[in-house]
Amino acid sequence: MKHSLPDYFAPALNILFVGINPGRRSAALGHHYAGSSNRFWKLLYEANLVPERLSYREDARLPEWGIGLTNLVSRATAGMDGLTPDDYADGRLVLMSKVRRYRPRVVALLGMTLYPLLFPLQPRQAGLSPGLQTVTLQKSAVVLLPNPSGRNASYSYQAMLNAFRLLTPWTTIAR
Repeated sequence: MKHSLPDYFAPALNILFVGINPGRRSAALGHHYAGSSNRFWKLLYEANLVPERLSYREDARLPEWGIGLTNLVSRATAGMDGLTPDDYADGRLVLMSKVRRYRPRVVALLGMTLYPLLFPLQPRQAGLSPGLQTVTLQKSAVVLLPNPSGRNASYSYQAMLNAFRLLTPWTTIAR
């Protein structure tokens, strides 16, 4: 089994999606968001961020539409409980370097738990909610999104779709 996934970047990215880390199924298949209950690919299309329906097997195509993919921690685990504070600290430094290099217009954080991991010095925000945040990441806007994993029962599909649609101003897709 692979233990990490490739990043997908391109010059002048509009949106960079950042996950926490790959799940074991995604790592085994070699593609992002490959879990059978993960809604990422359906959300991308239904939010009008890509012009055609895609599956995890087509993750390498996202840069065609100015969309990149990466993770805070590259090591695959069954869940967040398999990650350490050192994983997060190291991942934060690597992510900052990637964002500085590729300069996406917006960084879309996939999972509410990513915010405190990336911005540990920010005051804890009670009721942190999806949407455009007041912070930036290497001068890129930051949009916080619910994690599209099927394990995330905190948000309905419609709430996730509404959150993903907040990225529409950063796309160049017209359908």
